[in-house]
Amino acid sequence: MNLFDYYPEISECYPEYITQKQMYEICGVCKTTVYMAERSGAVPYEKEVCRLIHTHRIKLLDALAFKYNREYGYRQDDEYISYLRRFYIKRLKRFPDVLTVKDISEITGFVKQSVQRWIGRSYLKAFVKQRSFHVPKESLIDFLVSPTYNAIQDKSGKQVMTLQEFCSWYSARIGGVKI
Repeated sequence: MNLFDYYPEISECYPEYITQKQMYEICGVCKTTVYMAERSGAVPYEKEVCRLIHTHRIKLLDALAFKYNREYGYRQDDEYISYLRRFYIKRLKRFPDVLTVKDISEITGFVKQSVQRWIGRSYLKAFVKQRSFHVPKESLIDFLVSPTYNAIQDKSGKQVMTLQEFCSWYSARIGGVKI
């Protein structure tokens, strides 16, 4: 797969080598995440020293690979993910096809500011209608099964409860018992 073709708008706007700041803008992550990715070796970089200024040069291709792995680093066709997707589709059936920030806050157990941050970081695809964000249900389900959502350190009580429900639902399915 050619990542320059996959992310054409990014590859047109940035040079072959980028800075740490440009990388966290591209990937939608914080400075610490970029720093830790460099330290762990996930993102190779070159040190550039110009008198007293030290910078890191990162290949744009490496930054795009990091972004792709964060977004799609798991297999969509994985059995566990497909069961998780089915679980959320069934669980969210009573909600409309387009959700508000308040709905998502109720579903996930996170405060509205967290939901708005997810929208700002492009984890959730949203559109503005009557001065408020609206999110398609499919976009929310994509986010709920993503590694980004499941890797949240400070999980809400609702998220923990939902994941426990899923584990029992999944084990019952795998054991041959249909719920």
